[in-house]
Amino acid sequence: MLKTVVNRRIAKPRKKEKSSAYRVFVSHSSHDSWIANVIAQKIRNAGAEIWLDEKDLAGGDFIIGEIIKGIEASQEAIVLISPASIKSQWVALEIGAVLSQHKRVTPILIHTTYDAMAPLKDIQAKDINMFDQFLSELKRRIARYHHREKRRR
Repeated sequence: MLKTVVNRRIAKPRKKEKSSAYRVFVSHSSHDSWIANVIAQKIRNAGAEIWLDEKDLAGGDFIIGEIIKGIEASQEAIVLISPASIKSQWVALEIGAVLSQHKRVTPILIHTTYDAMAPLKDIQAKDINMFDQFLSELKRRIARYHHREKRRR
């Protein structure tokens, strides 16, 4: 019986988000929640919506399914790479899901080196001390996205 319920949850058709807002998926270890929330607020201030587990997951949610939906509804992701996230199976799962959907992903390094997380070692990372540079780049991507969305209408 339990297997049937789980299978139905996985097989349930996903509804596409109708929002035309630019969305960023924030992947992090629960040990880095404080910095993830600070970063999420800065991303919001730059003009994007965010997907963050603390905000978007509720008790009883099928976690993997919600993560996949969050990534599908996002235009890009950031992954906070810290000593804690390197050990996190959830962060590894989220990285795999983002890469499998061919989404832009930016590793944000917190007290680690660019090659600390093997699946991301060939992707240009930003040190947390350079986060303002990432935000400038993000603002340009958001502007291009909204320009394309306007032309589609």
